[in-house]
Amino acid sequence: MGNENSKTTQLSEANFREEVLQNPMPTLVEIGAEWCGGCEIMAPVLERLAVLFTDRVTFRKLDIDANEALAREYGVSELPFLLLFKNGRLVDHVVGVIPANELENRLKKMLEKPEFG
Repeated sequence: MGNENSKTTQLSEANFREEVLQNPMPTLVEIGAEWCGGCEIMAPVLERLAVLFTDRVTFRKLDIDANEALAREYGVSELPFLLLFKNGRLVDHVVGVIPANELENRLKKMLEKPEFG
């Protein structure tokens, strides 16, 4: 599920609340799997955005195979599945592979608009 040198932290059901729901920073959660081709396509995009949004957005990963209940809770239908949280609330989600500029614009919108969160 992406690069081992990733700037993102691996999530589990045990640390999801602390790392995402109680995180004061906006958080993007990538739900994927080692076998997910679309996740491999998105990996460099997410790495670049993690650098671009350093100190503004926290990036986290969740392996669907190890966390099926949490994935079901958020209605994961296909991979990759991105969840965007602000102030502990889910404010947006992205299903599948999308262009880097589109994801960047969604993150900027989330940061700029007070009603997002």
